[in-house]
Amino acid sequence: MPEQRLAFGPFVLSPEAGTLLRQGLPVAISYRGLLLLSAMARNAGEVLTKSELLDAAWPGTAVEESNLSVQVASLRRLLGSMADGTEWIATVPRVGYRFTGSIE
Repeated sequence: MPEQRLAFGPFVLSPEAGTLLRQGLPVAISYRGLLLLSAMARNAGEVLTKSELLDAAWPGTAVEESNLSVQVASLRRLLGSMADGTEWIATVPRVGYRFTGSIE
């Protein structure tokens, strides 16, 4: 089975390989950040609850919700904004987050 690659904007995410490329160059991303970005990109346009994202990045582990907020903030800094200034990750107040980019 071929490796799944998720392309969006200047990025290519390869969840199985654990890599994120920006214009073909590797981007330093944390393990938890990679898990979160993979979950959101695979469900682009859909709202993922905080609980779903916590389970995706910390399976079987009880962690504070603030850990999720820190990781999402880090991802936002890492990804920057889309060409039109929109953020790749939108907050859905009191629910969770939504990946706003288009996956190619």
